[in-house]
Amino acid sequence: MKIIMELKDITKQYREKIVLENTSFSLYDNQVVAFVGKNGSGKSTLLKIIGGIVKPDSGVVHNHIQPQKIGYVPEVTPSHILFTPEEYLNHMGNIRGMAKGQIQQRIDSLIETFNLQDARKIRIEHFSKGMKQKVAIMQAMLEETDLLILDEPLSGLDPKAQSDLESILLILKERGLSIVLTCHETKLLENIVDSVILIKDHQVIQTSSLQESVNKGNRFIFEISTETSLEELLPFIEIQQERRLNSGVNEVEATVNQEITDEILMELLIKGASIKQLLPIHGSEEYFHSNF
Repeated sequence: MKIIMELKDITKQYREKIVLENTSFSLYDNQVVAFVGKNGSGKSTLLKIIGGIVKPDSGVVHNHIQPQKIGYVPEVTPSHILFTPEEYLNHMGNIRGMAKGQIQQRIDSLIETFNLQDARKIRIEHFSKGMKQKVAIMQAMLEETDLLILDEPLSGLDPKAQSDLESILLILKERGLSIVLTCHETKLLENIVDSVILIKDHQVIQTSSLQESVNKGNRFIFEISTETSLEELLPFIEIQQERRLNSGVNEVEATVNQEITDEILMELLIKGASIKQLLPIHGSEEYFHSNF
């Protein structure tokens, strides 16, 4: 894969609040990347830095494509637009200095891709939220785009509008467009996203393919005797994640790979642990529930 952008040691703060700290990662061509994390973790700020809208306080953003055309769609877009889609896109094309013939050619192509043929002469103020979101993305793609940035593109959309937008993003992906987005909807992630970047405590703490992020496993609860500590057991077992459930007793909840669950359970029993509960993890459910 070809790197299209590198971010190295990015730090950003507003007044005294640190939003991002020493964040580094790369973006690749023909990839759909999702930033995930809790509200306020710095996802939107990071998108703006990638898009060149906000400058970091320190660190470097290196574009490997020169010039690189970037389209950016914020989470909140104007809703009371008196133009029709065709008028609005014409207006935005003129502002950007595009040639008249080029503008019309792009409008016709985008209206067909986004399936708005029947609505091209209707004022945008009468559109549903899903249709307005389509127009916002079309505006970002009015010029030929190398990288499309979407901040919560499915936020507030009903199931049909989500499905429609998902289909469009799949089309854009198949055409080779690189896309970076933030999203809480696991269905969208499972269908189109190639890799996930998790942001926590102002930093990128995990980068992986979606396949790795949603790897199935098992979660179980066990109790060990007061004579045995968890630290004594850890060298013998491979636990992905653990947390103490009760400080008064040695009761632990652990997440393990599906393939080695039996082996780990046997090791725990040999070491005197008591298994209280065993539950399967169903793919992406555990990954997203644990990080939002």
